[in-house]
Amino acid sequence: MRDGEELVVVRVHEGGERRGDGDFCPQSALDALIAKTPSHGGGSVCLLTAHSLDTAAVAEVLWHLLASDALRREFDAVAGGPGCGLVLFRWICALHDFGKATPMFQARFPESTRRVRDAGLTYDVRASEGNAGYRHERAGAYLLRKALKEAGWPRAHREWLWPLIAGHHGDIPGAHGLIAQRLEFRLLGDARWQRVRAALLTRISEEVGFADWAERPPVRLPGRTTQLALCGLLKLADWLSSALKGVDDPRRVSFAHSRERAGEACAPAVPAKGWSPPPPEPDDSVLAARDVQRWHHGGLGRAVLDLTRAMPVGGLLVVESHEDVLETGLVAAEIMASRKKAAGVFVGVPEWSAHHDTFRRVRAWLGRMDARYAENAVLLHELRALDPEWSGSKYPDSELGHHLAQECPGEPGPDGGFTGEDRGVPLPVDWFHGHVRGLLAPFVVAPTYQALAAAVRTQYVMVRMAGLVGKVLVLDIADFLDARTRVYLLEALRWLGEARVPVVLLVPALSEAARGRLLDAWLGGALGDEAYRGGAPDAAPAHPRVTSAWVDDGAPRTAVRGMDEGEGRRILVEVAEESTASLAGDPEARRRADSWLARQVAALLEPGHSALVVRNSAERAQTLLPLLRKELGNGDTVVLLHTQLAAGPQAVRAREVLARLRQHDPARGGGRYVVVADHLVERAFPVHVDLLVSDVAPVESLLARLGSLRVGTSPFTGLLVTGYAVGGAEGQGGPAFPEESVRLYGRAGLVAAAALAEEAAATGRGWHLPHDVASLVAAAHGGADGFTEAWRGRVAEAQEEGRRQTASAEARAAQHALTRRGEHGSTHLAGLSYLSTPHQEGDLPALVRGEGCPVETLAVIHDEHGYRSLLGYRLGPDGSVKGLPDAAVEAIRLGLVRLPSACWSDGELLKPLPAWNPLSYAGGARRLARSRALVLDADLRARLGGRSLRYDPELGLLDEGPEGFIAGM
Repeated sequence: MRDGEELVVVRVHEGGERRGDGDFCPQSALDALIAKTPSHGGGSVCLLTAHSLDTAAVAEVLWHLLASDALRREFDAVAGGPGCGLVLFRWICALHDFGKATPMFQARFPESTRRVRDAGLTYDVRASEGNAGYRHERAGAYLLRKALKEAGWPRAHREWLWPLIAGHHGDIPGAHGLIAQRLEFRLLGDARWQRVRAALLTRISEEVGFADWAERPPVRLPGRTTQLALCGLLKLADWLSSALKGVDDPRRVSFAHSRERAGEACAPAVPAKGWSPPPPEPDDSVLAARDVQRWHHGGLGRAVLDLTRAMPVGGLLVVESHEDVLETGLVAAEIMASRKKAAGVFVGVPEWSAHHDTFRRVRAWLGRMDARYAENAVLLHELRALDPEWSGSKYPDSELGHHLAQECPGEPGPDGGFTGEDRGVPLPVDWFHGHVRGLLAPFVVAPTYQALAAAVRTQYVMVRMAGLVGKVLVLDIADFLDARTRVYLLEALRWLGEARVPVVLLVPALSEAARGRLLDAWLGGALGDEAYRGGAPDAAPAHPRVTSAWVDDGAPRTAVRGMDEGEGRRILVEVAEESTASLAGDPEARRRADSWLARQVAALLEPGHSALVVRNSAERAQTLLPLLRKELGNGDTVVLLHTQLAAGPQAVRAREVLARLRQHDPARGGGRYVVVADHLVERAFPVHVDLLVSDVAPVESLLARLGSLRVGTSPFTGLLVTGYAVGGAEGQGGPAFPEESVRLYGRAGLVAAAALAEEAAATGRGWHLPHDVASLVAAAHGGADGFTEAWRGRVAEAQEEGRRQTASAEARAAQHALTRRGEHGSTHLAGLSYLSTPHQEGDLPALVRGEGCPVETLAVIHDEHGYRSLLGYRLGPDGSVKGLPDAAVEAIRLGLVRLPSACWSDGELLKPLPAWNPLSYAGGARRLARSRALVLDADLRARLGGRSLRYDPELGLLDEGPEGFIAGM
């Protein structure tokens, strides 16, 4: 024995140092094992048997509350018949901490495990879980795998079951990572420990009703998506059971007692139910009664209904339209939910639209089926308080309503405005706003990246998948077709296809190759064939277009319906180049370009008409506003709406614009109405205007923006494309674009769109929508030969550069995808965490989008009196919000603002205020602990990364550069 080492000698009674095995009682030793110390056991020690049975009891509750009918039916078939799935699932959950019946785990808490030593078990404190770098979940997986083998379970069933045990803390290793053989004895113990584990396995199995587990192996393999979802429910059951007060008396341990405890724990916050039973399939008469006949008798609506009804139990439906088709997608989802017996729906939308209008529309759709469904909808968004319907339900008669009804940045509010308010009104969906529970809600509206995160290796990916498998998904994917996010979209479709989860994709337009990739991903998952390449079904070019894919009797099926609506409406296309100096941000050049554009808009727009000006950056929108106001009259209205406005004012303005320009109900008369925006309005923003001015963007984005354009009586009903400079002549040099445009879209798409716009303007033909959509998209994604000679060389060069960048981005994204290439055919989850420990989920958008993701900050003002929120609420002298009502915290969070792109790298280093300490907060105040604080002085200025920032109540957050100037202002 070396100096400094401690030898642990186990003394059981005064008469000797260690009993013989004849005196050893495995059951007594089992009753001494702990699972939780007081700090993790609700204030008292929790025995391992108690926590195991608690987890099984909570899992039983979750099975009935959260598992969809389809999931329960599949697992019943896996386990051998009706009701068998629940028995097998709760048995697995009860054994999730099997690895805690080891010396290496019990040695973590020598002060709490005297009874373990007294029962005749030994351990080495030097080989504890904390010191060995080896965790109990891997030990449990290894030991249970070994027990299943000894019991004679087929290898295929052993191999899918142990990863659920290994992964209940988020990390699923490969089999080689379960344990090093040379450490097995030291970490897992001697024969006595083996006897204790055998007693634990017997005791748990008898308690949960699976005493004959050795003779009842599963009869078929569950799909990998089902396995991952079950692992998520197991993880959740472990969390919830860990919150129960610990049981340290073996006489109080029983499954009946655990069931009582689980019921008491879950009863106060029983999650809202979804469709149970699933909704009846709506026929045409039902749809007509709901007043949706305006679309279902038309070409697109009819195609959606016909193709959806042709799929026996749902599949993949791709709806391509440059107009807003959310209600169309929802009706398709309702039909597929009825056939698939889905429990709910997930509606994924662009991040900035989730709190503008979509939630109201989804709730209205649910309410037409049953008012209770509308009450059970969840807005899974960091700024859900911005939605008047949600905040009105949660915080009725609150001072928060004042902040949602009008803009008041920088104006001090009354200190006692929230006096008497507390946590708000309990809602049926409150439980789902707990940590990473959101996707488990029955009806969810959320940014699309929330669904794509289920295809990224994160610590909670299994909980995400558990929330998706029982639903129908309706996803707006227009913003997720770049090289990186497309990797995760396709990965998600493969996993969802494997479980035959119905999916509706909404997108302005797709190239043939892009459409084929989407269909192949879902069908490849459904067929278990990663290499499946069926492509898109042949059809004449047409737009709008609806494409479906499903599996029937084990064979892939596809169908397509294109709407031939003649030439449709003619959109005049004009172009307006800028100088390269203006695009680069030179102040004087930008002022000249903005002045010219303002005069053009004023000249083209008639009284009573409206225009939408879309810039590719907030900064370009900010510089245009004052010059546009100068050119228009006093009776005209100009509204600035972009992503660098604080969240509160942004939402107020968005609602005002929607009220004025809502689709199908255009307001006329009075002065001219102009909205200057960035890409915030590109999708899920249903307005109609008479004139569209847009920075050049990929053809698909231009088409999405054109969805707002109506054919009116204006002398110029059309599109004015700007935001580029052609450059040199005869294909040499150029074109040039603003840096932000290139960052958003890449050069290849911009060059192709500029070339097509130039051609349309030069010929005077314009674009005929929707007739020309298919040909425009095909040209943009085809070779350079389809372009005019002046543009051919530029397009070819940009496309070659784009291919290199795409390959690089896809390779980087693939490192974080849920499954390695070539492993989608696997029958188990082993090795899912193949490169590293799964990512945390602190910043999901950045995880999905990668480098260059926007950085959001919470702006607060620091003056001689301390801190106040951007919208006027006074905080504590040190910024503390401890004890504030939840509605007051939400009012503070309305100051969330996106940094200018030049500050993103420095903004990632910003931290919460020290006073925003999560350990001492409760309720909504804890949410501030994840917020990056942007501290402004009394003049609403700040320095960040050597740049001067200023918040202007009308213009939003301004980047005044290192010298404090703004281009063009």
